[in-house]
Amino acid sequence: MEVAQTLVRAVMRAFYTIQETLVIEALVTHSALRDDELAYLMKMNLKDLHRMCAGLRDARFLVVHTRPEMQEGKTRPINRTYYFIDYRQTIDAIKWRVYKTDKDMQGSVQPVDESKEYSCPRCSAQWTQLEVLDSVSAAGFTCQRCGTVLERSKEREAPGHQQLSRMNNQFKFMTDMLQEVDKVLVPECSFDKAIVSARPIVREATHEVLASIPVDTGLNKPSAVKGLANVGPKTMHVTISDNNEQERIEERKRKERLLKENALPAWITESSVPITKQTQSFEMMDADRGDDEEDMMPAKRVKLEAAEPADDKSAVMSFKMEDEDEDELEFEDVV
Repeated sequence: MEVAQTLVRAVMRAFYTIQETLVIEALVTHSALRDDELAYLMKMNLKDLHRMCAGLRDARFLVVHTRPEMQEGKTRPINRTYYFIDYRQTIDAIKWRVYKTDKDMQGSVQPVDESKEYSCPRCSAQWTQLEVLDSVSAAGFTCQRCGTVLERSKEREAPGHQQLSRMNNQFKFMTDMLQEVDKVLVPECSFDKAIVSARPIVREATHEVLASIPVDTGLNKPSAVKGLANVGPKTMHVTISDNNEQERIEERKRKERLLKENALPAWITESSVPITKQTQSFEMMDADRGDDEEDMMPAKRVKLEAAEPADDKSAVMSFKMEDEDEDELEFEDVV
């Protein structure tokens, strides 16, 4: 763990600003800090601190954790932000940066035949060794523009290789410590472990803040996960009840209500023609006859008709007894 902390501190001091380095130093010392506590140590406001820590978070040098806490005298919890270092994540980020820089530097190396290692002191023209092979004199290679003897520049001989060598020399402290880190096991660092081993900050009396306690929201409680023991009920009781009668009553009421709602108005169902007493008596007689038609014996009917004699002087009444069973009607004149 000490090797990982030394590596993180060395990288911060080599490539980051003083304020960013002090933030990492505070986190290495205190293990985990709340945003207002870190701002108190850094003598900064929260807005500037959050902006600076956002850049370090993107570079994987610190981790941001938020949890709800309840302050004394408050009725609702508030979210508080904490910072801590995940050393495994930070070491992987450093390895990636070294590897990426090394690959970028190797990609800029020029072949020997393309490097312009000869320069003219008069016109500042640069030439490769292949280009000046045909322009040679007793003093050496000459410039194809002005004929001046060319000078060989050792710095231009292999610029890519020199930059790569310089980078390896500058990164040697990191590569050596990375090899030492690979030989040891870096423990896993989480927020719970970091907050347990956190060192408290002693504030002045004028900068005291209200104490707060974490609120258990139940988000971290295990749910139905494969492998957990079944803690549910062991037995189950099922009760079956017959509600058919109640359902029938409700269905009948519903149908009656629908019939009332869909009933036709009176001006459609009732006739507009007035009903007289004679019509009512005939209807009643027809109804009674229709009901008793099957039980009664065939009866005879008497029809009264008016006949006109040949002399047209007086009217003659005729009666006819009609049998209901006869198919044809016969009339008999009575004088």
